[in-house]
Amino acid sequence: MPFDGLNFVSAPTTAKIPVLTRLSHLVFGAPPVAKSFPLHAFTPVPASQPDAVTLQVLTIGRALIEDRKDWVQRRYETRDGRRCAVGALRGAARLMNLHGPQTGANTILLSVAMSRGFNDIESMNDNSSHRQVISAFDEAIARARQYTQ
Repeated sequence: MPFDGLNFVSAPTTAKIPVLTRLSHLVFGAPPVAKSFPLHAFTPVPASQPDAVTLQVLTIGRALIEDRKDWVQRRYETRDGRRCAVGALRGAARLMNLHGPQTGANTILLSVAMSRGFNDIESMNDNSSHRQVISAFDEAIARARQYTQ
């Protein structure tokens, strides 16, 4: 009799599902998870509006670290899916299937960091509280909205 693998199927586990897995389930239509993203974040962007991509990257990046347990300091990204501010921007670009650096989103978030007295986004992330980093994303999103209107 050929091997069918029926005896090797394991029961579902109750372990915590990593963030990347949850996001891929959301994007590719797998079963929904508790955390959701704003639907407007995944709408297609017309080629004539490159600043709309910047806004989407910032919005998804913020959503990736919105929960305190999904945020980390002193690392871009951990194996369990936690991210810093820069890691969140990179993760958002990957989720949107964008290639190359997202200079628009990085530039706006860098300008927010510099207005707060930091030299770069990394030092803002590593020397600020989670609430302050989220408010930096909010400020960057507000600035990006000004450019898209």
